[in-house]
Order: sequence, then C-alpha cells, then structure tokens
Amino acid sequence: MNNWILLFFFLSLFFISSTSFSSSSVNPTHKCSVQQTLALLQFKQNLSYINNTLFEYDFACKNWLGSGYNRIMVNWNTSTDCCDWNGVTCDYSTGDVIGLDLSCGMVKGTIHPNSTLFHLPRLQRLNIAYNNFTHSQLPPAIGRLSNSLTHLNISYCGFTGQVPTYISHLHNLTGHIPSEVSLLPNLVSLDLSWNNGIDLEPHIFKSLLINSTFLRDLHLSDVNIGIVLPTYLNISSSLRSLDLNNTSLQGKLPDNILNLKYLELLELSRNNMLSGPFPKVKTGTSIPLRGLGLSGCGLNGSLPKSLSNLRYLEYIDLSNNKLSGTLPSSLFTLPSLKSVWLDNNMFQGNMPLELFSLQSLEYLSLGNNQLTGQIDVLDNGPHLQTFQRLTNLTYLDLSYNNFRGDWELDALLSSLTNLQVLILSHSGISVTTSNANHYVNLDLRYLRLASCSLKVFPVSIRAMTNLRYLNLSNNDIQGHIPDWIGEIGKNQLSVLDLSNNSITGTIPNLQGKVPTSLYKCQKLKIIDLGNNLLSDTFPGWLGDLPKLQALVLRSNNFHGGINITSSKVKFPFPSLRVIDLSHNGFVGQLPTKYFQNFNAMKNVVKNNTKPEYLSTGSTYYSITIVMKGVEQHVPRILVELTIVDLSNNKFKGEIPYILGNLNSLKELNLSHNSLTGQIPHALGNISEIESLDLSWNQLTGEIPQSLADLTFLGSLNLSQNHLVGHIPQGKQFNTFDNYSFGGNPKLCGLPLTKKCSEHPHVLQLEGDRYEEESGFTWKVVVMGYGCGALLGMVLGYIMLSTGRPKWFNAIADVADHMILNRQNKRR
Repeated sequence: MNNWILLFFFLSLFFISSTSFSSSSVNPTHKCSVQQTLALLQFKQNLSYINNTLFEYDFACKNWLGSGYNRIMVNWNTSTDCCDWNGVTCDYSTGDVIGLDLSCGMVKGTIHPNSTLFHLPRLQRLNIAYNNFTHSQLPPAIGRLSNSLTHLNISYCGFTGQVPTYISHLHNLTGHIPSEVSLLPNLVSLDLSWNNGIDLEPHIFKSLLINSTFLRDLHLSDVNIGIVLPTYLNISSSLRSLDLNNTSLQGKLPDNILNLKYLELLELSRNNMLSGPFPKVKTGTSIPLRGLGLSGCGLNGSLPKSLSNLRYLEYIDLSNNKLSGTLPSSLFTLPSLKSVWLDNNMFQGNMPLELFSLQSLEYLSLGNNQLTGQIDVLDNGPHLQTFQRLTNLTYLDLSYNNFRGDWELDALLSSLTNLQVLILSHSGISVTTSNANHYVNLDLRYLRLASCSLKVFPVSIRAMTNLRYLNLSNNDIQGHIPDWIGEIGKNQLSVLDLSNNSITGTIPNLQGKVPTSLYKCQKLKIIDLGNNLLSDTFPGWLGDLPKLQALVLRSNNFHGGINITSSKVKFPFPSLRVIDLSHNGFVGQLPTKYFQNFNAMKNVVKNNTKPEYLSTGSTYYSITIVMKGVEQHVPRILVELTIVDLSNNKFKGEIPYILGNLNSLKELNLSHNSLTGQIPHALGNISEIESLDLSWNQLTGEIPQSLADLTFLGSLNLSQNHLVGHIPQGKQFNTFDNYSFGGNPKLCGLPLTKKCSEHPHVLQLEGDRYEEESGFTWKVVVMGYGCGALLGMVLGYIMLSTGRPKWFNAIADVADHMILNRQNKRR
C-alpha cells in the first residue's frame, strides 16, 4: 500500500461529499422536460461502455467513492422520466436537470464541443470521474453553464498503466483548459486532476486561486501549470482544499504556505523542481490544516519543532525528500494524527517515545532512512519501545533501516488485529515464529519480510485469505515449499517472492500430482523463486496463469528441455514481460514457441510520458534481476520493462529469428550457452532494446548491419564467439569498446586495433532465415560465379533436390577458407 491511497482518501473527504448525489424518490411536481430528456439521450448515444472492469477504477470506486464500477446509463430510455434515471438529479419545482453524476459509470467515448451535455441550462453539479473519454477536451462550451455550475469533477477520465490485450487502448484527456473555466463565478468545487495531459495557463490558475469568491475545493493534480511560486501566496479566503500534486511548480515554497488561515488540505507532492528547507509554522495562531502533502518536493534540512502548532493535523506526507536530523517528538504529540509518511529521507537516531503512545496512529511509513534503536514486540516494561499498544495501526513500514530487535511474528499480528500491511524488509529486525498459532490476523494483505533472518515458513500465512503480496526473500528458510502454498490468499495472491533462501525440492508438475498450489493462484503477477536449490524440469504449467508478468527461476537446479506440452492453454504466458531462467541446467533448443506467444513484449504502446509502475493499487511490485550484466534490485517495476534472460544454461542450436518480433524487448541475454549459427538479421527489429548479450557462445558469420540501427542500445556484448568480418560502424556502435567484441579473432575494424584488409574476401550477405530454410542461399551464386555458370546451376540443382543445404554450406565454407589462404599468401 502506498501513501497515494491515503492522499486520495483525504481528498475524497473534501470533494466526494459535495459531488456524490442520487436521484430522489420524492413524487415530482414537474417532470423532466422533453428538450432535456432528448439532450441526455443524445449524449448517451454518442458514448459506449467499457467492456471489462478496470481493476484500478473498481478498487477506487469501491473503497473511496462507496460504489462499484457499473454501467450507470443502462436504464436511460423514454419509458421513464429522466429525473428517475441513474445519476440524474432534478429540481422538482421546475423539472430542470441540476445534477449529473456518471462517476464510475464504465463510460467511454469523446465529449465533442457541440455535445448536448451543455444543453442543460440549470446544471449545477457535473461529475464524470473514473471514465474514459478518449481525446476529449474541456470545450469552451462549458461557459454556457456559467450561471449555474457549482461543482465540476472530470478527474480520472483517462486510463493510466498498461492496457490488457483484451481491452481497447485508452488515452488521456488532453488539451488546454479554456479560459471560460475562470468565468464560472459560482464554482464551489473544481476537480480536473489525474488526466495527465491538461495544460492550465498561469493567469487562469491565478484567477482561480485569488478571484473565485465561492471556490472551496480546487484539485488540479497532474495538470501542467509550470509557474514559479511567489514568496508569499495569496489565495481566496473561501478556499479550503488545494491540490497541486505534480503540476510542475518551481522555486521555493512560499513563506506563508503553512500559515494560511482557512486552508484545511494542502497537497503539493511530486513537484520535484521545488527546493529549500521545510517551511516554518507560526506560533500563537490557530491553523486549521488537517492534511499536508509535500512528498518529492526537494525539501532538505531538519523538521522544526513548530510542527506541533498544526494541532488539527491528521495526515502528513513528507516522503521522498532529503530531510535529515532526528524525528521531532513534537510531531507525535498531535492528538488527531492518523497518517505519517516519512519514508525515503535521511532521518537518523531513535524513534521518539511519544510515537509509541499515539493511539490515533493508523499509518506509519519510516522505510528507507537511517533510523536506529531497539524495538520490541511485547510491552514488558514502562520504557520499552513497542508497537503493541498501537492497536489502530493498519500500515507499518520500517524497512531499510538499522533497528535492532527480535520479533515473534504471531505475537505481533495477534496484538495488531487491524494491521493490513507489514513491511520489515532489511530493517535490521529479526523475525521468528513458533508456528504455534495458525490463525492470527486473517485480514493481512501485504507481508514483506525480506532479510529478516526467518528460518521457517510461517504457518499462519496459510490462513490469510486476503494476502496479496508475500515476500520472504533473503532469509534462511530451508526445506521444501509447503504443499499448501497455493491456498494463501484464496486466489488473491499477486506476488510471491521466495528468492535467495535454501529451499529444496520440486515445484509440482502437471505430469504428476498437482496440489491446490500455485496453479490455483490465478491472479499471480510476479513469481520469484530465484537463488534456491530447486530441482525440477521447467514448470510450463505456469504459462496457464493469465496475469503472470514476471517469472524468475534463476540460480537453481532446473534441468531438461523447455517445451510447451505441459500447458493447457493455446497461448501460454500471454502477459509475461520478464522471464529470467539464467544459471540453471536447461538444455536443447531455445523455446521458439514460447517466444511466439510473448505478446506483452510486442508493440507496447506508451500512453503516458511519465513513468508508470506495476502496482496493485496499494503497493508497488519489486524484483531482483540482472540488468546490463549487473544484478540489481528494482523497487518499482516499470510497466514497459521487458526482459528475456536465458544465460548460463546449456542451450544449443541457432538463435530463432522470431525473437525479432519482440520489438518492445528492453534486454536480451543469451550468453554462456552453446548457441551456433549466425546472429539473425531480424534482431535489428527490436527497436526498443537497450542491452544485448550474446557472448560466450559459438556464433559464426558477420555481425548484422541491422544492429547498428538500434538507437537505444546502450550495452552490447558479442565477445567470445567465432564472428568474422568488419564490425559495423555508426550510431550506437561507435560508443562500444573492445570488451564488446573481444575473443573473436577474425573480427576487424574499430574499436578493435586489428584493421580490416583493403581487399577483403567476398562479404557474407545477411540472408533471411526463410532463404536458409528453403536452401537457396547466396553461396549457390558465389559458387556459380567462381566455377562457371553451368557448374553453379548443377550444384544448385543437386542441393535443392536432395534437401541437403548443410552439406552444401560446408563446401562453401571450404571455398571461403581457400580464398582467405590465397589472400594471405599475396600479402
């Protein structure tokens, strides 16, 4: 779970209450007019429905808006009065439509400038959040509603993240916000957030901020404003909630930013062009601020003691800055404080004792700091630091610090019965379990205990029916993977990371007994079993998991060939983006049929210029993989990250040309195998590739010129093969050094010191693989040219009729050798 959930929750307190409404059941005195009925039906006719439920929207709608993600306009027809339609609110004294709430309505389409939506002259509240209005702009026609509109919410009207193959590609709301927005004098609430492509001119922004007499809630998250903040911020006295999250603000925070007399929520997070110290809070004044978000704002220095003057504060997010010093005890004396996010800073020292007495605390995130001190689970004394008394805790993250303590897992979870997220990875805390209690905290959703000296599987996780994320990596767990592993989460488990332990045994195979194990976890997105002692053939049945995006089995004792016969589905691994089978004992040909099915590595469309990460809507996925030859821990997986790593096995045969179809692949590593043949020209079609490693094989022939056209290629290793000829020049190839090509004695040209001959032998053409399979290659032509047209035709006919192109290639190789010897003698 991340802090954006809490941010949105607090924003919802200010906004949703004023924009959610439903039609009344009171007997109307006036029915909806014919004109407005037709306007609504025409608006509906130009829209359609999203065919599948989007998890991110459904999650938000159920947890924040209090409703599901449903088709809201189903009952709109002429047989009933429009005032009785879902989402429509009328003024029954006149019959006018005054409210339209289509939020979470599964609606998609385009809102055109001439939309009949603007033919509702008395419309006061318009909420179309959490829908997909492709390429729509907020048209100037909004000005027609200037005399009536008080609440406007068009947030989340685009789709963010990777789009599944079975849903049409969705785009974001784009374009400039018309100046007519600032001419809506009656606006009380305006939400244009999370559309990722809207621009707002600075003068319009300033007008909204200063001159809107009635405006209480202004939410512009992800709207591009791009102004330099003034030293002193002047805002309307009516404004209560201001959200400028990720709006490209620049400069330093205004001196009075935390001393505004009426503001209750201030959100400025993810404006990384800001900088400076944490603002001071005046003493002796009553500041109503309840929510404060300054994550990723370039803040430095220590936190002032004057924070205690924010006595009404419930939510504070200062994560992802450069704040240092100790945690101020005054912060944890605020009586209403519920959420504290201080992760990813440079705080040092012990946690204040006051923290452990703050009964109101629900969310505490201190990960990725330099905090120290002894922390215990059980309260055995008056001065011990323990979380046992914080019974309202829902989220606890102490990861990547230097704490001390021995925590008995079942004792902790039995005390904190409301806990849903527990992250202790690399915290310095040792976790033990007696496995005495099998039913503790059944509602836990995220459990991350990497590097916590855990020695056994906690049996209690078997009964956690809501568990979605389990990370027990980098521990001392020994023995077999429990047969009941597939029962965890009751098909809710998305991430399973058991890497870097001493686990032995096999993963059940469909050819034998299949327990209700991983195969039942149909929502699994990440499986990491790397760096263990597992011994088995390739578990191809994992290809039946429809949502699996990352599979890491590296550094085990897997063996045998990789074939597709163990899969029940026609197209296995449909969503796979990362596959790492390196450092095992796999043999045989490369799995060409699997490569054909890796559709998530083909034609990936970027709908967003900003980085997007895989998440469950409540936490980011992480993984440890080898990138560009270096093992790296990736705390947040980019949705566009695509990797195939089959290195350090015993694969043989040729590199299949079909790999060239994976044109969105970022990294391909086939090194340290026994691959033969030429480097396929088709690899030049992998236009997005950044790292290519084919070293330590037995590859022959010349380096395809097509590789020189890969403009994103930053790491190349073709060393220790049998490659020949001139190294291609130009573009990225000019940036590589000797290391990329060493161990190929017959290569020449820069960056090698060996120069190529002025009269090189006849260059090997880069024939297409289809030509090789047909048998009629360029070598027939060379033989015919050298020995006479008649002899060439005879040899070509023999080769084609006997179907023995390899025999003929051998003759051609001898001819090449003879030509080279003659050239050497002439020198």
